[in-house]
Amino acid sequence: MTKRINVTFDEVTYNTIQLIADRNNISMSELVRDYAYQGLKAQVGIDNIDLITKIIREQLSAILNPSVERICALSAKTGVMAATSTYLNAESISRFVPDELQEEYTITYEKARKKAIAYIKTPINQND
Repeated sequence: MTKRINVTFDEVTYNTIQLIADRNNISMSELVRDYAYQGLKAQVGIDNIDLITKIIREQLSAILNPSVERICALSAKTGVMAATSTYLNAESISRFVPDELQEEYTITYEKARKKAIAYIKTPINQND
């Protein structure tokens, strides 16, 4: 069931509506009705943007979280393996360094460790 309302326009707006309706081979009433529907649909979207945003975030989280968690787990395992490898290399090398050079070896190891930490703290350049 449809309801009727009367709307008034200034002459310029009325003439513009008439011109657009004529170009599209539709009545002025149909054109105004279509514009009203479009405006109402847009307003519904604006009024519900918070709900829509929440739904999108939930869906993205559901999709991305398993991958993010997997990447974090792999990163943690990589860190453990890197630390194990570093310790094993340092321990193995230190066994071949004569006692009188052990202090120099330890200093060199600490310098290398500090350089590695500095390297990790540098920003990632997308061009590298």
